[in-house]
Amino acid sequence: MASKDSSPYSVMTNILDSAPKNHGDPTLVVRKATHAAVWSVWAALEGTPSEEIFEASSEVEASNWIDTGGRAWIVERRRKRNDW
Repeated sequence: MASKDSSPYSVMTNILDSAPKNHGDPTLVVRKATHAAVWSVWAALEGTPSEEIFEASSEVEASNWIDTGGRAWIVERRRKRNDW
């Protein structure tokens, strides 16, 4: 089922969907793919499986995204979770 949310982060996976409301925010971690020159940002939250939320062509690009898009992603997910 497609989401009616029009935010730019609505198509991203939502690690917070399966987490209890009393959990804090996920930790964003940069990982390099073993099979390609791709760096990914993963959202990790205790008690839930980690989820990839962004791909980049360099470690610097992925790390910089955490400071911009990653922060916005967390704010958007927190807002959605609080609206439930």
